Amino acid sequence: MPSRTRIILARVLVVIGVILVVVSLLSNWVKREALDRSTFRSTSQELIAHPAIQDQLAQTMVEQLYANVDVSAQLEEKLPSNLQALSGPIAGLSRELIDRAAIELLQRPRVQSLFVDAASLAQSQTVRVLEGDTTRLQTTGGNVVLDLHPLVQRLGDRFGVLANASGQLPPDAGRIVLLESDQLDTAQSLTQLLKDVADWIWVPALLAWAVALWLVPGRRRKEVRAIAIGWIVAGVALLVIRRLAGSYLVDNLTDSDSVRPALSAFWNILSDGLKEAAWVVVVVGIIGTLGAWVTGEGSRAVATRRWLGPWLARPGLAWGVFAAVLVLVVWVLPLQRFLTAAILVVLACVGFEVARRQAVAEYEAEGADAVRPQLALPFRGAAAPAQATQVEELERLARLRSEELLTEEEYAAAKGRLLGAGTPS
Repeated sequence: MPSRTRIILARVLVVIGVILVVVSLLSNWVKREALDRSTFRSTSQELIAHPAIQDQLAQTMVEQLYANVDVSAQLEEKLPSNLQALSGPIAGLSRELIDRAAIELLQRPRVQSLFVDAASLAQSQTVRVLEGDTTRLQTTGGNVVLDLHPLVQRLGDRFGVLANASGQLPPDAGRIVLLESDQLDTAQSLTQLLKDVADWIWVPALLAWAVALWLVPGRRRKEVRAIAIGWIVAGVALLVIRRLAGSYLVDNLTDSDSVRPALSAFWNILSDGLKEAAWVVVVVGIIGTLGAWVTGEGSRAVATRRWLGPWLARPGLAWGVFAAVLVLVVWVLPLQRFLTAAILVVLACVGFEVARRQAVAEYEAEGADAVRPQLALPFRGAAAPAQATQVEELERLARLRSEELLTEEEYAAAKGRLLGAGTPS
Protein backbone atom coordinates (compact mmCIF):
# COMPACT_ATOMS: atom_id res chain seq x y z
CA MET A 1 0.00 0.00 0.00
CA PRO A 2 1.61 3.34 -1.03
CA SER A 3 2.22 6.01 1.58
CA ARG A 4 -0.06 8.99 2.03
CA THR A 5 2.63 11.27 0.59
CA ARG A 6 2.77 9.22 -2.60
CA ILE A 7 -1.02 9.24 -2.90
CA ILE A 8 -1.18 13.04 -2.53
CA LEU A 9 1.70 13.57 -4.98
CA ALA A 10 0.04 11.27 -7.52
CA ARG A 11 -3.22 13.18 -7.28
CA VAL A 12 -1.40 16.52 -7.71
CA LEU A 13 0.26 15.15 -10.86
CA VAL A 14 -3.14 14.06 -12.18
CA VAL A 15 -4.48 17.61 -11.70
CA ILE A 16 -1.40 19.12 -13.38
CA GLY A 17 -1.90 16.78 -16.33
CA VAL A 18 -5.54 17.83 -16.67
CA ILE A 19 -4.58 21.53 -16.64
CA LEU A 20 -1.97 20.86 -19.34
CA VAL A 21 -4.63 19.11 -21.43
CA VAL A 22 -6.81 22.23 -21.30
CA VAL A 23 -3.85 24.41 -22.32
CA SER A 24 -2.93 21.97 -25.10
CA LEU A 25 -6.42 21.89 -26.57
CA LEU A 26 -6.75 25.68 -26.46
CA SER A 27 -3.36 26.29 -28.08
CA ASN A 28 -3.90 23.67 -30.77
CA TRP A 29 -7.33 25.10 -31.56
CA VAL A 30 -5.92 28.61 -31.96
CA LYS A 31 -3.02 27.29 -34.02
CA ARG A 32 -5.33 25.33 -36.29
CA GLU A 33 -7.93 28.07 -36.77
CA ALA A 34 -5.54 31.01 -37.10
CA LEU A 35 -2.43 29.55 -38.74
CA ASP A 36 -3.64 26.65 -40.87
CA ARG A 37 -4.54 27.93 -44.33
CA SER A 38 -6.88 25.11 -45.41
CA THR A 39 -8.80 25.22 -42.12
CA PHE A 40 -9.17 28.99 -42.32
CA ARG A 41 -10.42 28.84 -45.89
CA SER A 42 -13.10 26.35 -44.87
CA THR A 43 -14.03 28.55 -41.91
CA SER A 44 -14.29 31.59 -44.21
CA GLN A 45 -16.75 29.71 -46.41
CA GLU A 46 -18.91 28.97 -43.37
CA LEU A 47 -18.73 32.60 -42.26
CA ILE A 48 -19.90 34.13 -45.53
CA ALA A 49 -22.73 31.58 -45.77
CA HIS A 50 -24.24 32.67 -42.43
CA PRO A 51 -27.23 35.09 -42.82
CA ALA A 52 -26.26 37.32 -39.86
CA ILE A 53 -22.73 37.77 -41.21
CA GLN A 54 -24.08 38.42 -44.70
CA ASP A 55 -26.33 41.17 -43.32
CA GLN A 56 -23.47 42.85 -41.47
CA LEU A 57 -21.06 42.55 -44.37
CA ALA A 58 -23.68 43.94 -46.76
CA GLN A 59 -24.15 46.93 -44.46
CA THR A 60 -20.39 47.48 -44.38
CA MET A 61 -20.19 47.34 -48.17
CA VAL A 62 -22.99 49.88 -48.58
CA GLU A 63 -21.38 52.19 -46.01
CA GLN A 64 -18.08 51.95 -47.87
CA LEU A 65 -19.82 52.70 -51.15
CA TYR A 66 -21.59 55.78 -49.80
CA ALA A 67 -18.46 56.94 -47.94
CA ASN A 68 -16.23 56.81 -51.03
CA VAL A 69 -18.64 57.76 -53.81
CA ASP A 70 -20.91 60.79 -54.04
CA VAL A 71 -24.02 58.79 -54.94
CA SER A 72 -26.15 61.94 -55.09
CA ALA A 73 -23.80 63.54 -57.66
CA GLN A 74 -23.77 60.34 -59.71
CA LEU A 75 -27.56 60.29 -59.76
CA GLU A 76 -27.71 63.97 -60.65
CA GLU A 77 -25.65 63.31 -63.75
CA LYS A 78 -28.00 60.53 -64.85
CA LEU A 79 -31.32 62.29 -64.12
CA PRO A 80 -33.07 64.68 -66.53
CA SER A 81 -32.40 68.33 -65.84
CA ASN A 82 -35.87 68.91 -64.41
CA LEU A 83 -35.35 66.09 -61.85
CA GLN A 84 -31.75 66.73 -60.87
CA ALA A 85 -32.84 68.61 -57.76
CA LEU A 86 -34.29 65.33 -56.47
CA SER A 87 -30.98 63.46 -56.66
CA GLY A 88 -30.30 63.89 -52.93
CA PRO A 89 -33.66 62.52 -51.71
CA ILE A 90 -33.52 59.73 -54.29
CA ALA A 91 -30.02 58.75 -53.09
CA GLY A 92 -31.37 58.54 -49.55
CA LEU A 93 -34.42 56.52 -50.53
CA SER A 94 -32.34 54.14 -52.63
CA ARG A 95 -30.23 53.20 -49.59
CA GLU A 96 -32.69 50.52 -48.47
CA LEU A 97 -32.84 49.12 -52.00
CA ILE A 98 -29.06 48.99 -52.20
CA ASP A 99 -28.93 47.26 -48.78
CA ARG A 100 -31.18 44.47 -50.06
CA ALA A 101 -29.20 44.22 -53.25
CA ALA A 102 -25.96 43.86 -51.28
CA ILE A 103 -27.43 40.93 -49.31
CA GLU A 104 -28.61 39.25 -52.50
CA LEU A 105 -25.16 39.80 -54.00
CA LEU A 106 -23.47 38.07 -51.06
CA GLN A 107 -25.66 35.01 -51.54
CA ARG A 108 -24.15 34.38 -54.97
CA PRO A 109 -21.45 31.67 -55.02
CA ARG A 110 -19.06 33.75 -57.14
CA VAL A 111 -19.27 36.71 -54.78
CA GLN A 112 -18.84 34.42 -51.77
CA SER A 113 -15.73 33.07 -53.47
CA LEU A 114 -14.41 36.64 -53.70
CA PHE A 115 -14.86 37.01 -49.94
CA VAL A 116 -13.18 33.66 -49.25
CA ASP A 117 -10.26 34.66 -51.48
CA ALA A 118 -9.94 38.03 -49.72
CA ALA A 119 -10.13 36.47 -46.25
CA SER A 120 -7.65 33.73 -47.18
CA LEU A 121 -5.25 36.29 -48.61
CA ALA A 122 -5.48 38.33 -45.41
CA GLN A 123 -4.92 35.21 -43.30
CA SER A 124 -1.96 34.12 -45.42
CA GLN A 125 -0.51 37.61 -45.15
CA THR A 126 -1.08 37.58 -41.40
CA VAL A 127 0.67 34.24 -40.98
CA ARG A 128 3.70 35.44 -42.95
CA VAL A 129 3.86 38.60 -40.85
CA LEU A 130 3.52 36.70 -37.59
CA GLU A 131 6.35 34.43 -38.69
CA GLY A 132 8.56 37.49 -39.25
CA ASP A 133 8.09 38.33 -42.95
CA THR A 134 6.95 41.99 -43.14
CA THR A 135 8.25 42.76 -46.64
CA ARG A 136 4.78 42.40 -48.20
CA LEU A 137 3.13 45.14 -46.13
CA GLN A 138 4.59 48.16 -47.92
CA THR A 139 1.40 48.87 -49.86
CA THR A 140 -0.83 48.83 -46.75
CA GLY A 141 1.14 51.15 -44.51
CA GLY A 142 2.58 48.26 -42.52
CA ASN A 143 -0.86 47.00 -41.53
CA VAL A 144 -2.53 43.65 -42.22
CA VAL A 145 -5.87 44.31 -43.95
CA LEU A 146 -8.94 42.49 -45.23
CA ASP A 147 -9.53 43.90 -48.71
CA LEU A 148 -13.26 44.00 -49.58
CA HIS A 149 -12.64 46.38 -52.47
CA PRO A 150 -13.76 43.83 -55.14
CA LEU A 151 -17.08 43.31 -53.33
CA VAL A 152 -17.78 47.04 -53.02
CA GLN A 153 -16.91 47.43 -56.68
CA ARG A 154 -19.35 44.64 -57.63
CA LEU A 155 -22.08 46.40 -55.66
CA GLY A 156 -21.45 49.71 -57.41
CA ASP A 157 -21.43 48.10 -60.85
CA ARG A 158 -24.66 46.26 -60.10
CA PHE A 159 -26.58 49.51 -59.68
CA GLY A 160 -24.86 51.47 -62.38
CA VAL A 161 -24.12 54.14 -59.80
CA LEU A 162 -20.57 54.24 -61.02
CA ALA A 163 -19.83 54.65 -64.67
CA ASN A 164 -16.39 53.19 -64.06
CA ALA A 165 -16.31 51.61 -60.62
CA SER A 166 -12.69 50.54 -60.70
CA GLY A 167 -11.65 54.06 -61.66
CA GLN A 168 -13.84 56.00 -59.22
CA LEU A 169 -13.43 53.95 -56.06
CA PRO A 170 -10.22 54.82 -54.19
CA PRO A 171 -7.80 51.89 -53.73
CA ASP A 172 -8.40 51.74 -49.98
CA ALA A 173 -12.20 51.54 -50.27
CA GLY A 174 -13.37 48.45 -48.40
CA ARG A 175 -10.09 47.79 -46.64
CA ILE A 176 -10.51 46.71 -43.01
CA VAL A 177 -7.41 46.84 -40.80
CA LEU A 178 -6.91 43.55 -38.95
CA LEU A 179 -3.48 44.13 -37.41
CA GLU A 180 -1.73 47.48 -37.05
CA SER A 181 2.00 47.88 -37.51
CA ASP A 182 2.63 48.81 -33.86
CA GLN A 183 1.06 45.50 -32.78
CA LEU A 184 3.31 43.28 -34.87
CA ASP A 185 6.10 42.65 -32.34
CA THR A 186 3.69 41.50 -29.63
CA ALA A 187 1.71 39.37 -32.09
CA GLN A 188 4.87 37.71 -33.41
CA SER A 189 6.05 36.82 -29.90
CA LEU A 190 2.67 35.40 -28.95
CA THR A 191 2.51 33.38 -32.16
CA GLN A 192 5.91 31.80 -31.60
CA LEU A 193 4.97 30.94 -28.01
CA LEU A 194 1.68 29.46 -29.19
CA LYS A 195 3.34 27.27 -31.82
CA ASP A 196 5.88 25.97 -29.31
CA VAL A 197 3.23 25.23 -26.68
CA ALA A 198 0.90 23.52 -29.14
CA ASP A 199 3.67 21.22 -30.38
CA TRP A 200 4.90 19.79 -27.08
CA ILE A 201 2.54 20.63 -24.20
CA TRP A 202 0.82 17.22 -24.37
CA VAL A 203 4.09 15.42 -23.58
CA PRO A 204 4.43 16.63 -19.95
CA ALA A 205 0.74 15.84 -19.43
CA LEU A 206 1.33 12.19 -20.36
CA LEU A 207 4.51 12.09 -18.28
CA ALA A 208 2.67 13.51 -15.25
CA TRP A 209 0.02 10.79 -15.49
CA ALA A 210 2.63 8.06 -16.04
CA VAL A 211 4.53 9.14 -12.91
CA ALA A 212 1.26 9.34 -10.96
CA LEU A 213 0.46 5.72 -11.86
CA TRP A 214 3.99 4.62 -11.02
CA LEU A 215 3.80 6.19 -7.57
CA VAL A 216 0.75 4.24 -6.39
CA PRO A 217 1.01 0.50 -7.07
CA GLY A 218 -2.16 -1.15 -5.84
CA ARG A 219 -4.17 2.06 -6.40
CA ARG A 220 -3.63 2.46 -10.12
CA ARG A 221 -7.23 1.79 -11.02
CA LYS A 222 -8.28 4.66 -8.76
CA GLU A 223 -5.74 6.97 -10.37
CA VAL A 224 -6.93 5.95 -13.83
CA ARG A 225 -10.45 6.81 -12.69
CA ALA A 226 -9.19 10.18 -11.42
CA ILE A 227 -7.54 10.88 -14.78
CA ALA A 228 -10.76 9.97 -16.63
CA ILE A 229 -12.82 12.24 -14.38
CA GLY A 230 -10.21 14.92 -15.00
CA TRP A 231 -10.84 14.59 -18.74
CA ILE A 232 -14.53 15.19 -18.15
CA VAL A 233 -13.69 18.26 -16.06
CA ALA A 234 -11.29 19.50 -18.79
CA GLY A 235 -13.96 19.14 -21.48
CA VAL A 236 -16.56 20.95 -19.40
CA ALA A 237 -14.01 23.68 -18.63
CA LEU A 238 -13.38 24.19 -22.35
CA LEU A 239 -17.11 24.52 -23.01
CA VAL A 240 -17.38 27.07 -20.20
CA ILE A 241 -14.35 29.01 -21.53
CA ARG A 242 -15.90 29.06 -24.99
CA ARG A 243 -19.19 30.42 -23.68
CA LEU A 244 -17.57 33.05 -21.45
CA ALA A 245 -15.21 34.18 -24.24
CA GLY A 246 -18.13 34.47 -26.65
CA SER A 247 -20.15 36.53 -24.16
CA TYR A 248 -17.19 38.83 -23.56
CA LEU A 249 -16.56 39.22 -27.28
CA VAL A 250 -20.18 40.09 -28.08
CA ASP A 251 -20.70 42.38 -25.08
CA ASN A 252 -17.43 44.29 -25.13
CA LEU A 253 -16.28 44.60 -28.73
CA THR A 254 -19.31 46.53 -29.90
CA ASP A 255 -22.02 48.78 -28.49
CA SER A 256 -24.28 48.29 -31.49
CA ASP A 257 -27.12 45.83 -31.08
CA SER A 258 -27.26 45.38 -34.85
CA VAL A 259 -23.66 44.11 -34.98
CA ARG A 260 -23.97 41.61 -32.12
CA PRO A 261 -25.80 38.86 -34.08
CA ALA A 262 -23.01 38.82 -36.68
CA LEU A 263 -20.33 38.88 -33.99
CA SER A 264 -22.03 36.02 -32.15
CA ALA A 265 -22.28 33.98 -35.36
CA PHE A 266 -18.64 34.72 -36.13
CA TRP A 267 -17.53 33.42 -32.72
CA ASN A 268 -19.75 30.32 -32.86
CA ILE A 269 -18.35 29.32 -36.24
CA LEU A 270 -14.76 30.16 -35.32
CA SER A 271 -14.94 28.24 -32.02
CA ASP A 272 -16.84 25.24 -33.38
CA GLY A 273 -13.60 23.25 -33.47
CA LEU A 274 -13.01 24.01 -29.80
CA LYS A 275 -16.51 22.79 -28.94
CA GLU A 276 -15.96 19.57 -30.87
CA ALA A 277 -12.63 18.97 -29.11
CA ALA A 278 -14.27 19.59 -25.74
CA TRP A 279 -17.00 17.04 -26.41
CA VAL A 280 -14.42 14.49 -27.55
CA VAL A 281 -12.60 14.94 -24.23
CA VAL A 282 -15.87 14.60 -22.28
CA VAL A 283 -16.88 11.40 -24.11
CA VAL A 284 -13.42 9.85 -23.70
CA GLY A 285 -13.50 10.77 -20.01
CA ILE A 286 -16.91 9.16 -19.57
CA ILE A 287 -15.73 5.97 -21.28
CA GLY A 288 -12.61 5.90 -19.10
CA THR A 289 -14.65 6.45 -15.95
CA LEU A 290 -16.99 3.61 -16.87
CA GLY A 291 -14.01 1.36 -17.54
CA ALA A 292 -12.47 2.19 -14.16
CA TRP A 293 -15.82 1.57 -12.46
CA VAL A 294 -16.52 -1.77 -14.12
CA THR A 295 -13.12 -3.09 -12.98
CA GLY A 296 -13.72 -1.94 -9.41
CA GLU A 297 -14.72 -3.74 -6.25
CA GLY A 298 -18.28 -2.43 -5.85
CA SER A 299 -21.14 -4.91 -5.78
CA ARG A 300 -22.70 -3.52 -8.97
CA ALA A 301 -19.37 -3.60 -10.80
CA VAL A 302 -18.83 -7.21 -9.70
CA ALA A 303 -22.36 -8.12 -10.80
CA THR A 304 -21.72 -6.47 -14.19
CA ARG A 305 -18.52 -8.44 -14.68
CA ARG A 306 -20.28 -11.63 -13.65
CA TRP A 307 -23.01 -10.98 -16.20
CA LEU A 308 -20.50 -10.20 -18.96
CA GLY A 309 -18.13 -13.02 -18.04
CA PRO A 310 -19.57 -15.73 -20.34
CA TRP A 311 -19.39 -13.39 -23.33
CA LEU A 312 -15.98 -11.94 -22.54
CA ALA A 313 -14.60 -15.49 -22.13
CA ARG A 314 -14.99 -15.87 -25.91
CA PRO A 315 -12.19 -13.58 -27.26
CA GLY A 316 -13.39 -13.61 -30.87
CA LEU A 317 -16.90 -12.49 -29.96
CA ALA A 318 -15.74 -9.98 -27.33
CA TRP A 319 -13.18 -8.30 -29.57
CA GLY A 320 -15.53 -8.31 -32.54
CA VAL A 321 -18.22 -6.43 -30.63
CA PHE A 322 -15.66 -4.09 -29.07
CA ALA A 323 -14.10 -3.31 -32.47
CA ALA A 324 -17.53 -2.50 -33.94
CA VAL A 325 -18.34 -0.15 -31.05
CA LEU A 326 -14.88 1.45 -31.25
CA VAL A 327 -15.22 2.12 -34.99
CA LEU A 328 -18.63 3.70 -34.38
CA VAL A 329 -17.26 5.94 -31.61
CA VAL A 330 -14.26 7.04 -33.70
CA TRP A 331 -16.56 7.75 -36.65
CA VAL A 332 -19.01 9.80 -34.57
CA LEU A 333 -16.42 11.77 -32.61
CA PRO A 334 -14.79 14.64 -34.58
CA LEU A 335 -11.21 13.39 -34.22
CA GLN A 336 -9.33 15.71 -36.57
CA ARG A 337 -5.82 14.37 -36.02
CA PHE A 338 -4.67 10.85 -36.81
CA LEU A 339 -2.16 10.75 -33.93
CA THR A 340 -4.85 11.66 -31.39
CA ALA A 341 -7.21 9.02 -32.75
CA ALA A 342 -4.44 6.40 -32.76
CA ILE A 343 -3.48 7.09 -29.14
CA LEU A 344 -7.11 6.90 -28.00
CA VAL A 345 -7.66 3.64 -29.90
CA VAL A 346 -4.55 2.04 -28.35
CA LEU A 347 -5.55 3.12 -24.84
CA ALA A 348 -9.09 1.84 -25.39
CA CYS A 349 -7.81 -1.55 -26.58
CA VAL A 350 -5.43 -1.91 -23.63
CA GLY A 351 -8.16 -0.94 -21.16
CA PHE A 352 -10.64 -3.34 -22.73
CA GLU A 353 -8.23 -6.26 -22.61
CA VAL A 354 -7.40 -5.60 -18.95
CA ALA A 355 -11.10 -5.48 -18.05
CA ARG A 356 -11.84 -8.57 -20.15
CA ARG A 357 -9.13 -10.64 -18.48
CA GLN A 358 -10.31 -9.61 -15.05
CA ALA A 359 -13.93 -10.53 -15.80
CA VAL A 360 -12.90 -13.84 -17.37
CA ALA A 361 -10.67 -14.71 -14.40
CA GLU A 362 -13.51 -14.07 -11.97
CA TYR A 363 -15.96 -15.97 -14.15
CA GLU A 364 -13.68 -19.00 -14.37
CA ALA A 365 -12.99 -18.90 -10.62
CA GLU A 366 -16.69 -18.86 -9.79
CA GLY A 367 -17.37 -21.58 -12.35
CA ALA A 368 -14.72 -23.80 -10.71
CA ASP A 369 -16.31 -23.17 -7.31
CA ALA A 370 -19.69 -24.20 -8.69
CA VAL A 371 -18.50 -27.62 -9.83
CA ARG A 372 -15.99 -28.29 -7.09
CA PRO A 373 -18.50 -29.51 -4.46
CA GLN A 374 -19.56 -32.22 -6.89
CA LEU A 375 -15.95 -33.38 -7.19
CA ALA A 376 -15.30 -33.38 -3.45
CA LEU A 377 -17.34 -36.52 -2.88
CA PRO A 378 -16.68 -38.64 0.24
CA PHE A 379 -14.93 -41.31 -1.81
CA ARG A 380 -11.27 -41.97 -1.42
CA GLY A 381 -10.83 -42.27 -5.17
CA ALA A 382 -12.02 -38.70 -5.71
CA ALA A 383 -9.80 -37.18 -3.05
CA ALA A 384 -6.58 -37.15 -5.03
CA PRO A 385 -8.03 -35.51 -8.20
CA ALA A 386 -9.83 -32.91 -6.07
CA GLN A 387 -6.61 -32.09 -4.22
CA ALA A 388 -4.71 -31.77 -7.50
CA THR A 389 -7.39 -29.48 -8.93
CA GLN A 390 -7.25 -27.34 -5.78
CA VAL A 391 -3.47 -26.88 -6.07
CA GLU A 392 -3.74 -25.90 -9.73
CA GLU A 393 -6.46 -23.37 -8.90
CA LEU A 394 -4.34 -21.85 -6.12
CA GLU A 395 -1.44 -21.51 -8.55
CA ARG A 396 -3.71 -19.86 -11.11
CA LEU A 397 -5.04 -17.36 -8.55
CA ALA A 398 -1.48 -16.52 -7.45
CA ARG A 399 -0.52 -15.91 -11.08
CA LEU A 400 -3.50 -13.60 -11.62
CA ARG A 401 -2.56 -11.64 -8.52
CA SER A 402 1.06 -11.27 -9.65
CA GLU A 403 -0.18 -9.93 -12.99
CA GLU A 404 -2.36 -7.39 -11.08
CA LEU A 405 -5.50 -8.84 -12.63
CA LEU A 406 -6.78 -9.57 -9.09
CA THR A 407 -6.50 -7.24 -6.11
CA GLU A 408 -5.35 -8.51 -2.73
CA GLU A 409 -8.95 -8.49 -1.50
CA GLU A 410 -10.23 -10.42 -4.53
CA TYR A 411 -7.36 -12.91 -4.22
CA ALA A 412 -8.04 -13.49 -0.51
CA ALA A 413 -11.76 -13.96 -1.13
CA ALA A 414 -11.23 -16.45 -3.98
CA LYS A 415 -8.62 -18.33 -1.97
CA GLY A 416 -10.97 -18.52 1.01
CA ARG A 417 -13.78 -19.90 -1.14
CA LEU A 418 -11.41 -22.41 -2.70
CA LEU A 419 -9.99 -23.69 0.58
CA GLY A 420 -13.42 -23.73 2.17
CA ALA A 421 -14.80 -25.80 -0.67
CA GLY A 422 -11.91 -28.25 -0.40
CA THR A 423 -12.12 -28.79 3.37
CA PRO A 424 -13.71 -32.17 4.18
CA SER A 425 -16.79 -31.99 6.33
